[in-house]
Amino acid sequence: MKKPHTFALIALGLLSLTAGLGLAQDSMKDSMKDSMQDPAMKTEMKDGMKDGMKDGMKDMHMHEGYVAYTLKAFNAARDKKRVLFFAASWCPSCQGADKDLKSKVQTIPENVVVFKVDYDKEKALKTKYNITYQHTFVQVDASGKALKTWSGGGLKEILAALQR
Repeated sequence: MKKPHTFALIALGLLSLTAGLGLAQDSMKDSMKDSMQDPAMKTEMKDGMKDGMKDGMKDMHMHEGYVAYTLKAFNAARDKKRVLFFAASWCPSCQGADKDLKSKVQTIPENVVVFKVDYDKEKALKTKYNITYQHTFVQVDASGKALKTWSGGGLKEILAALQR
């Protein structure tokens, strides 16, 4: 006999809980609407979005002399000395080289472009240039043929290899 009462109490409790959550959601929506009407909040959000986009663009494009590999960018730089840098995000020495290139990007000659290639994703390029481990550099000519391949180092080693 107690089962119907227990069921009724549980159902009533769940109904109350659901209604309470609905009120909390409505309260949150009203609070967000109010904060969106505040001019200072709008400016803060807009500035935050701009900063986030700038940071994303920096990482995506890096600099003209050091860019993320895309076939389009690679082909567009045919008239320059092109170096492919096969880097893995999990590779400590690759991270060091990446940091070195980013910190000295202004010193990369205008006729040189280093392309950061994702070692784990660009399997076709790894096969084409016979890359067997990360932190490998390949200098290629205008037609994409490998001229030199070496492992390790940073900008200093890249520039030295291009002189030989």
